[in-house]
Amino acid sequence: MKEKNRIIAFISIIVILFVGLFFFGRPGKNESDAAKVKGIPEGARELANSHTAGVGGALTAQETFYNFGTISMKDGNVSKIFKITNSTTEDIKVPSLTTSCMCTTAYIIKEDGGRSRPFGMPGHGGAIPKANAVVKAGGSLDIEVVYDPNAHGPAGVGLIERAVFLEDENNNVIEFKFKVNVTP
Repeated sequence: MKEKNRIIAFISIIVILFVGLFFFGRPGKNESDAAKVKGIPEGARELANSHTAGVGGALTAQETFYNFGTISMKDGNVSKIFKITNSTTEDIKVPSLTTSCMCTTAYIIKEDGGRSRPFGMPGHGGAIPKANAVVKAGGSLDIEVVYDPNAHGPAGVGLIERAVFLEDENNNVIEFKFKVNVTP
């Protein structure tokens, strides 16, 4: 009889633990969508959570989201150009351009049509380089976002969402997001 009571007590404790893990292990209601994005490494989640979509900034972008649709790994990289506009009467410096993952690279398109050096994920490849770009008063700036579907290897298939963050000198951030469905 004692053995039967021990087994019942043990099973009861296990059930209570699972129920507790279920309720207390769920993400909180305040968890940002950026942290839920598939594939953002733990270290980049704080960065993603700290950025807003250009709230209060003088730089604006008409388009901040793009859906690449379904692409195949064998077809290689895909890219999208986003346009930022400065509607003020003063030049605005852009010191920072970063990405949420190493599979994504961002470039500043120069006036001559060339591209800047590549900008990537903070902490991946050393120090975060300064963008040192300027958006002239009444002018615009193009940002090219390049996604490499092969960066995560064969396991990197399925629905992927990533982001690129452009920060101005006043710490206002425009967040460009994209999604893609990757097939082998």
